[in-house]
Amino acid sequence: MPSKEDKQKRKEILAGLSAKHKAEKVANLPLPLTELKALFDYLDEQLGETDCDDTLRLTQQFLESRNIPVAPITAWLDTYGGYCDCEVLANVEEKFENVL
Repeated sequence: MPSKEDKQKRKEILAGLSAKHKAEKVANLPLPLTELKALFDYLDEQLGETDCDDTLRLTQQFLESRNIPVAPITAWLDTYGGYCDCEVLANVEEKFENVL
């Protein structure tokens, strides 16, 4: 049975790995974390009022309103399963909720 010291060391190692993984995710974002969170909030609000039309129309509107290049962001969203506005929330936000 592991000692308390061993358990504590394992906890510290796991915490370090988790922090490193989180930092890598943030470093690889194609836009600032605050903007990504704002996008998720915007989509959540808009999709509460209207149904998803199976496009990235709302995402594009958000990006264009903030003068953020659309193509690289939508390509990045695609890699995480964000093929339409509701999938951006369902798939992409879920994968990044631990860094938001």
